[in-house]
Amino acid sequence: MVRVAEGIEQRRFTVEEYHRMAEAGILQPDERVELIRGVVRRMSPKNRAHVIAATKLHQQLARALAGRAAVFKEDPLKLVRLDSEPEPDIVATSSPHIDDYGTVVSKALLVVEVAESSLRYDLNVKASLYAEAGVPEYWVLDLVDRELVVFRSAHEGVYRQRATYEASDRVAPEAWPNVVLEVEKLFPEDERS
Repeated sequence: MVRVAEGIEQRRFTVEEYHRMAEAGILQPDERVELIRGVVRRMSPKNRAHVIAATKLHQQLARALAGRAAVFKEDPLKLVRLDSEPEPDIVATSSPHIDDYGTVVSKALLVVEVAESSLRYDLNVKASLYAEAGVPEYWVLDLVDRELVVFRSAHEGVYRQRATYEASDRVAPEAWPNVVLEVEKLFPEDERS
């Protein structure tokens, strides 16, 4: 049990208990939640810009990494040791075989969160979580400032490198240095309704 500021104890859950809550109907199938460090947290609602940005990035990475890596969109990433199962917007894995997802054969090499209202949370809490889990590279696509924040070199639970790429920049994941992406092309083109 963890004590919070008010002196009230919180009950934390394991990934297995989290799954049992879903199976028992405590968590509804359409409920947007994720388990972070034992706490079931509501996820921010997705707006049009979020959907477009996540889809663009997924399509570009899936096309560029075909046959070399599997790219997943908005799927659970089980981090059992950390009592966590976030649902990042994008996960690119070491195995190109989708059936390897979530097994020891496949490791998450790149995790991406698309952020607007969740920006502070994604830059701090999620960055710490993914670093502690040993994810070598973590990106936050910032829809507010139209920039990409890249975290690299996870070591002892923290990322040693943090760089910000503007819309006019190009970036490549460390695991696939020949996959160069134009940051501007990851964002929605305009504010059409």
